[in-house]
Amino acid sequence: MTSSQSPAGAAERPTTTDPAAGEPEVFRRDGVVRWDHVLTPEQVKELQGSVERAFFDGDRPAEGVRDLSERRGRPLDLALLQKVNLWQSDPACEAQVRRSDLYRRVERLLGGPVRLFRDHSFYKPAGKGDRSRLVLHQDNRYWHLDPAEAVTVWMALDDATLDNGCVRYVLGSHHWGRVAHTRPEEGSVLVEAHSEQETVAYPVPAGSALVHHANILHGSGPNLTDGPRRAYALVFVRVDATVRGEAMTGFPLAADLAR
Repeated sequence: MTSSQSPAGAAERPTTTDPAAGEPEVFRRDGVVRWDHVLTPEQVKELQGSVERAFFDGDRPAEGVRDLSERRGRPLDLALLQKVNLWQSDPACEAQVRRSDLYRRVERLLGGPVRLFRDHSFYKPAGKGDRSRLVLHQDNRYWHLDPAEAVTVWMALDDATLDNGCVRYVLGSHHWGRVAHTRPEEGSVLVEAHSEQETVAYPVPAGSALVHHANILHGSGPNLTDGPRRAYALVFVRVDATVRGEAMTGFPLAADLAR
């Protein structure tokens, strides 16, 4: 299959949420694990408010918001929105960055101390249809980390479902190294990878997280519902990694951020 979507009714792969039950082994095998109850209902609500303020200034996109559905030379469609480094100006996001329980669990997956590379949020508005689909890709195609020992802790702020565009993964593809990407159409901002292996859907409730490797192929379907699909993510990278050949000493150690 050559898109980020699986056939309707595709089976879901079992995951583990308990480190004692072999979480690092599952992560090494599949490239993704699920963490349940990462956020309390109160934290979900607070972060929803943070994201709404970060993305919108009245009825217009706020400063720093990027439309990943953009096609150069065409009017912005605002179907697939992203913003980075929310934690630098929002207390609720900053509180997540400083959670020692999260980075310590990441360290068990990556086998050593980690730095905070970034936080970011994705917003799929209602009513945009297929234009809100996120094509199959590797995160490290954009980040240029070496080695690519990094994980994204992707936290659902709305129930992520098959209908509103939950994340889909090509399990085990983080073992393939760097995969070729091409632009799905001329002028598109995003680039797309292809795989003959089926993607596996990972629907999760609000407050749960998907933790995936920087090299795993993943994407998400369109939001076909009448509500937004929002997510907030932290990206941690192992301390020995470089970015575009440069040491990452300017990125804070997670241990130094933790309260």
